[in-house]
Amino acid sequence: MFTDCYCTQFRRSANALTSVYDDALRPVGMKITQFSLLRALERLGAATYSEVAAEAALDRTTISRNLKLLINAGWVETTPDTDARFKVASLSKEGVKVLRAAEPYWQLAQARVESEVDRFMKGPANKRLLEALESLQRAGAAA
Repeated sequence: MFTDCYCTQFRRSANALTSVYDDALRPVGMKITQFSLLRALERLGAATYSEVAAEAALDRTTISRNLKLLINAGWVETTPDTDARFKVASLSKEGVKVLRAAEPYWQLAQARVESEVDRFMKGPANKRLLEALESLQRAGAAA
């Protein structure tokens, strides 16, 4: 169903994009949220939960819950910070290994998204954006 509300379109597109990436990453047993956090930790090296939250643009509660899943999977390790109230998270060897294994699947999803967006790079900007967002929603629905 069409709407000219950008917010609604972005929310629908975000859900569709999540499906595209989750489907692509399924062979390595990972979701895009996990992949994104592993990449954030790779960029940061060792980081407190607050630093990871800032890097991922998520609230600390969400980060704690999601990092716990990665810790349980053996992909992330934690150590106490110099301030005992904080934990420092970093990728484990297994986390680096699964991240490397996931990257080709992420690249496939990335290429799929790019090909959908590239189809709409002509005409008025607002119309292009809305058409591109709807196309991405269809791509997610087909996944």
